[in-house]
Amino acid sequence: MAKQELVAAYVRVSTEEQVEQGLSIPAQKSRLLAYCQAQGWEIYDFYVDDGYSGKDVERPAMQRVIQDAGTGAFNIVLVLKLDRLSRRQKDVLYLLEDVFEPAGIGFKSVTESFDTTTPFGKAALGMMAVFAQLERETIIERTRMGKLEAAQKGRWHGGTIYGYDYKPGTYLLKIRESEARVIREIYSLYLDHSMGIDSIAETLDSRGVPGPAGGEWVKQTVRYILNNPTYAGYSRHKNNMYEGTHEPIIEPDRWHQLQDVWRQRSEKHYRKPSPKALLAGIIYCAECGARMRNKAVWQNYPKEPKHIIRYYVCYSQDGSARHMIKDPECCCGYKRMDEIDEKVITRLYDMSFNEALVKELVNQELAQSSNDRKNAMRGLGQAQKELQQVNKALERWYEAFEKGALSPDELTERVKDLRAKRGHLEESVREWESKMQEDKQRAINAKGLLATVKNFRIIWEAAEGDERREIIHNLIKEIRVDKDSEVQVKFNIF
Repeated sequence: MAKQELVAAYVRVSTEEQVEQGLSIPAQKSRLLAYCQAQGWEIYDFYVDDGYSGKDVERPAMQRVIQDAGTGAFNIVLVLKLDRLSRRQKDVLYLLEDVFEPAGIGFKSVTESFDTTTPFGKAALGMMAVFAQLERETIIERTRMGKLEAAQKGRWHGGTIYGYDYKPGTYLLKIRESEARVIREIYSLYLDHSMGIDSIAETLDSRGVPGPAGGEWVKQTVRYILNNPTYAGYSRHKNNMYEGTHEPIIEPDRWHQLQDVWRQRSEKHYRKPSPKALLAGIIYCAECGARMRNKAVWQNYPKEPKHIIRYYVCYSQDGSARHMIKDPECCCGYKRMDEIDEKVITRLYDMSFNEALVKELVNQELAQSSNDRKNAMRGLGQAQKELQQVNKALERWYEAFEKGALSPDELTERVKDLRAKRGHLEESVREWESKMQEDKQRAINAKGLLATVKNFRIIWEAAEGDERREIIHNLIKEIRVDKDSEVQVKFNIF
């Protein structure tokens, strides 16, 4: 009895234009179904990417094809045209040679004839992939030129924008007065009242003015509105500006005036970035678990010069980066950077004077590493032994096939489970080898820690700046500070 062919029918549409060209989802499905019926094949499943470009293979349905191919769920991949698979030659060859071929999966196109089992067929398919990629690059170039031409003619080509109504396909913007009033006020607050972008965002929020996306106002949105030439009646393409065909919300002269003021303020407030904090990247709040950041605070005194004090402050309390907040109610407090740094350095100095303590900690780590390495060696030996047995069993079945004692289908059935077991054991061997390497590195780290801590005083006093940061980061994995400014230090190997 002939083996039943199971087909993965892949369908892709990226634009409305392709729908008009007869490449709609229903049209492709119908053609693929009819082809399978004519061939006597059974469709395993339809894999549909609706609205995805063929520029790469990072598409949901394509990723499912790749995953299912690895499990042997089907034995043919069918498309209407090669460019449905991908428009990049590199991706086509990857799918054919690295995904389908190793899994014994064939590839067919309804509208194109090629046989990937012959050298000539592979070459023909490669040439077709080249032309598919050429077509994609031609489309990109046409799109780029189209945007440039639209900008030069003053037409809008960027989709929706706050302050205007836009109807797709018209290239025209029409002022939305309710939002235009907010934009004019933002310009007035910046130019006429000398307010900064943070203050403008806070002012709009305090009055309940909805932001462009309906949410809160943030400084990035205010900055975008103040520096966008579209509001002055211009059409921008990359770094060039052209006279637009739409009505401006802000007079061009006023927009250019604002750009001059923006530059002046930026130059006035510019200062060199402060040196990186000693504990930056490894210091955490012990109360909520959030990272702590370096913050400079100006202290206002009656006389000049003004004085800057640097602190470590929990991101939850500081609120400067919302995604870093762990607990909005956290009140760990501002921690003087010099005081926290001094506590950590003192801890290291104390350890350098107490060699017995350091040796005890390191010996504990070495003992644990030794036990872990012994366990890893036993696990590795067992996996290698089982792998050797599986390889011998596979060789016996292949020899039986070569002698004519097994048919191809029988051979496939016999070795299927053995191949799966071999793959699992090979992965197990790699994991145990990696574990042994990690344990070996931990032992090296432990000995290095002992040497560094013993000589910490000499090393520290000879180092400066970034060298001191590197010493701290090599020795310490994590530092936690609580609301009482108590410091907990976790070393790199513990």
